[in-house]
Amino acid sequence: MRLASALISCVLCVTGTVGGAWLSRPASVDYGSLLSKASDIYAVTDERGDATRLYVVNNASNAAISRIPGAAAELPWKVNVTYSLDGPNVEANEISGASGLVGIYIDVKPQSSAANHTIPVVTFTVPTQVTGDISADNTASVATQGSDIVVAAAGNVSSGLKFSCYMDAKKFSMGAVTLAALPSSGEPSVGADPQAAGSATQSEADAGDQTAADTDASQLIANSATLVGSLTDAGSGEHQQLIDQLDALRSNERALDKSVVAERKVTHKQAFDAYMAAYVGAYTDHLSGSIGDSSQLSALMGTAGELSKNTPLAQAVIDLADAVNNVSAAHQHAGAVEALDEVIRRIQQQGTTGLADDLNTEAAEEATKGSKQYAEGQSQLSAAMIPYSMKYTDVYTANLSALTGGTSSGAGIHEQQAIAETNSSDDLTEAQSKVDAAMSTLATASEHTGKAAALRQIVLRFSDQFASSGNVQNASSGSGSVDQAHALAGLADAQSQSFYGKTRAAEAKRKASAARKQAKAAQRQQSQHADASLVDDTMSLSSADVMHYANGVNSSIGSSQTADTFAGGKLNSADGSTEQSSGKFKNAVSQAGDSMDVAPTLFGFGSGGTLLKHDMSTLVNETVEISDAGELLNQAVAQINTSAVQQKTAGTRYLIVVPTV
Repeated sequence: MRLASALISCVLCVTGTVGGAWLSRPASVDYGSLLSKASDIYAVTDERGDATRLYVVNNASNAAISRIPGAAAELPWKVNVTYSLDGPNVEANEISGASGLVGIYIDVKPQSSAANHTIPVVTFTVPTQVTGDISADNTASVATQGSDIVVAAAGNVSSGLKFSCYMDAKKFSMGAVTLAALPSSGEPSVGADPQAAGSATQSEADAGDQTAADTDASQLIANSATLVGSLTDAGSGEHQQLIDQLDALRSNERALDKSVVAERKVTHKQAFDAYMAAYVGAYTDHLSGSIGDSSQLSALMGTAGELSKNTPLAQAVIDLADAVNNVSAAHQHAGAVEALDEVIRRIQQQGTTGLADDLNTEAAEEATKGSKQYAEGQSQLSAAMIPYSMKYTDVYTANLSALTGGTSSGAGIHEQQAIAETNSSDDLTEAQSKVDAAMSTLATASEHTGKAAALRQIVLRFSDQFASSGNVQNASSGSGSVDQAHALAGLADAQSQSFYGKTRAAEAKRKASAARKQAKAAQRQQSQHADASLVDDTMSLSSADVMHYANGVNSSIGSSQTADTFAGGKLNSADGSTEQSSGKFKNAVSQAGDSMDVAPTLFGFGSGGTLLKHDMSTLVNETVEISDAGELLNQAVAQINTSAVQQKTAGTRYLIVVPTV
């Protein structure tokens, strides 16, 4: 073993040749010249404050952009962000999503000699849905911009910046911290071109002729927006027609979200009231003897027996199930609006490069969230409706007893009045809140489902306008050969002709054909009905899948009938027909996922090569974050309005994005 180790060590130490090429460590690259001419340097740091790469812009070379390792230059300032919750300090993972009195503490300290010539400007946002107001030190400015509260502050050369702010938060979150290091007019920053520094003095002398667009801050902001375009086809102008089409769809979905939800809420309220009236109506028919102030067990048992028969109560259950499904499904339009918001923003920021692949991936994730949350909503509704029904019956019994003098004789005469008094009772408030919470969960689930459906439809309808090597676009090209090549990639010739290889190719052709048909149908619909909704808001579960709570009452009172009686297979409706408990909603989600499935890529070595795809998503995401930081800095500049952000020098400017919670 020692001999083997020694031999390996010798091999690694001796420089040899293979094919005429010397095996040696590549010479380290000197980025000094590039950095000395840098106009702007951008970076996104990790949680430790270290940048993996730097984006260097040289305005003298027509804003040429270079990407270099983060270790090539030390950033001038380091940001330390800490948090507190109701007093004590907490870690970032503890503050995320927390509610209470939240404190944010920003400490910006010098990290390199460049801090001696730059002024730190810090800004971040907190969504208004998290808090309505933020109190901060006098050194910081706080202002509301749209749906965000913007906190901004400027420090001093060398000494840095330190401030804190507090808020009453609900499910706390905040945006990334943006740190701009703007050169001071006193001296050029380290790395600046001396010749350019001389011209800076003249520029300062001519400060009277300076425009707002000439300042260091404005140039830093302007160049941040060009980074994404350097990696993608963003900003080319060719996507405006696509954006206009998506914007029209968004307006339509917003209108549908408002009108359909409002209409179906009314229908759901009517169905809910009708169900409770049918429930206590059946209960009243089974009352006997004296009526107390709480539910009569024998009457409840008789009522439970009607759930599995062809009765008005069973029909009321079906009607309420439909209403629950419909009002929940209506919220898919809100999900579609969110999807369109996101796609439009992404196209504006990064063009359509790689967009189809990203949207398909996100659609699958949203569909999974929707399916899981809908199941949670069902369980929540079931758990809420059992106590609600029992509480309702208790209150109704007490009201009816007061009207009849405590006897079941003639109870039907007072039924409607007792129902009206029960509906207006404050005793139902707590039980009703749990039902409302369950309905909210179902609505949120449908938003995820709607977003998934909308993302898939966008890919299908506009696949010919996406600059992507995405599967759907390839599938819609009219040829199955590309997909067959994908299916066989990495297989040896003998394998490709095997039963496995031929089966894989046949599967790829089948899926490619299905995808082509889907894409063509969606594109045809878009051309013929440009305002057609991206979602199907009529999709619903069978009544048995939603209304387990109705049969749950049986077990809660000790009835021998179980949930299987009502939800295990078929439910008789009032007209004698049956409804199958088939889980339509889940099946529909599953089928939608299957329809977007494509033949997998097989990776391997050999004469066939591989289909390894260069993933630029990390670079694109970083440049999008930097672009967003530039927009935020623009708001901060207008907000703090100090001399620090009104200068024009020849020094190097920095824009650093520090992720938070």
